[in-house]
Amino acid sequence: MTELETLHRRRELVLLSAELQRATLARRISRVDANPARLALQFAARAVSVPLAWKLGSKVLRLAVRAYRRRSGKRGGLFAT
Repeated sequence: MTELETLHRRRELVLLSAELQRATLARRISRVDANPARLALQFAARAVSVPLAWKLGSKVLRLAVRAYRRRSGKRGGLFAT
C-alpha cells in the first residue's frame, strides 16, 4: 500500500466518521424536539401571554406594597401623628 493510498483511506475514514457524528446529532436533536415534556412547556409558554404576565406581576407588586404599608403602619410609619 503506497502512502497515497494510505492517505486516501484515512480521508475516507474521516469522512465516514463525520457522517456518523452528523447522523447521531440529528437523531438526538429530533428526540429532544419530540420530547412530550418539552412540547408541553412550549405550549404553556405560548399560552401565557405578556398581558397575563403583566397582570400577575402587578398583583404581586400590589400585595408586596400593601404588606409593607401594613408593617410600617404598626411602627408609626413616616407620617405618624
